[in-house]
Amino acid sequence: MTPPVIALPEVDEMTITTIVDNSIDVGMAGSDVARRLPLSTRLINAGLPVAEHGLSLLIEVTRGERRGTVLFDTGVSPTGILHNLDVLQVQARDIQAIVLSHGHWDHAMGLAGLIDRLGKRGLPLVVHPDAYLERKLVLPNGTEVEIPTPLLSDFRRGNVEVIEEIGPSMLLDGMVLVTGEVPRTTDFEIGMPTQWAKRHGVWEHDPVVHDDQGLIVNLKDKGLVVITGCGHAGIINTIGHARAITGVSRVHAVIGGFHLNGKTFEPHIPATVAALEAFAPGVIVPTHCTGWRAIHAIATTMPDAFVANSVGTVIRLPAPG
Repeated sequence: MTPPVIALPEVDEMTITTIVDNSIDVGMAGSDVARRLPLSTRLINAGLPVAEHGLSLLIEVTRGERRGTVLFDTGVSPTGILHNLDVLQVQARDIQAIVLSHGHWDHAMGLAGLIDRLGKRGLPLVVHPDAYLERKLVLPNGTEVEIPTPLLSDFRRGNVEVIEEIGPSMLLDGMVLVTGEVPRTTDFEIGMPTQWAKRHGVWEHDPVVHDDQGLIVNLKDKGLVVITGCGHAGIINTIGHARAITGVSRVHAVIGGFHLNGKTFEPHIPATVAALEAFAPGVIVPTHCTGWRAIHAIATTMPDAFVANSVGTVIRLPAPG
C-alpha cells in the first residue's frame, strides 16, 4: 500500500553539527561542504571534544525569516554530550526539539545529562514507543549482553513533553519531518539479528528494531536530506521511505550511521553502496556505526560526494544561488 504523500516545504539552508561521534580529528581538512573544528588556544584550554561510541547531531534549518534547531540523538553518556556542547559553544536553550532515532544506549543515554540543562520549557521529545523496551543481544556463541535503555519516567518531567509516534511527524513549523517506522523492502538489509526484546514480561527475538527512524529535510532546488542514527531499518529502506512519503525523488544528501560494521553486516556493503550510488546524492557523510570498510567503499565509489566526519564538523547545505 502506497503511503499518503506529506507535503514537506523546502528550506533555504541547513547545517548539521556533529556533537557526538566515534572519532575526532582536529587536523582533518575542510571543504566547501564541511567546516572543521578550528584548533585554537581557547579550544586547547577548554579541552578538546570527546569521541564516544554514539551519535548526536545538531540540525539547524532556515526558511525565510524562520529558523529552527533540533537535536537528533543524545550520544552515549551524560558527561560526553554536556562536555562537547560546552566546548563547541552550543547553548541548550537554542534547541527547540529532540528526536531519538531509537532506544539503544549509544543514542539515548546522554539525554539524562542534558535534560536538566534544557530548562522548564516542555521541549518536544519525539520517540517511538518501542524505544523503552528492555533489550539484550544474544551473540552467536551464546553470550548475552544487556543493552541499557531509556526509561519513560526519566523523560516525563517538567523539562520535556514526550511525544510517542509510530508514524511520521512534523517539527519546527513543518521544516523537519520524522520518518516514523520505516517499511523493510530490500532483501539485503537485515536489521539486527542478535537483538531480543522483552514484551509483556517475555523475551522475544526482535531483529527488526521497529523504533528505528530518521529525519528528512527538503532543501530548496536540491532535494531531500536524509539523516539516520544507526540505520537499523536499512539506509536504502530509509531513503526509499523518505521519497515515498514526501513525493520527492531527488536525494541531495545522506548523513548518519548506516550500520555496516562487523562480520554480520560487511557482506551487505556492496549491495548497499551500489544502491546508494544509484540515488546519486551530492553529499554523503557516513558516521558512527557505518564501519571503516563501508566508509572506504563509499569514498572509493562516490569520491565527489563523500565527506569524512569528525566530532565538531559542521556540514553546510545551502540552497543554490
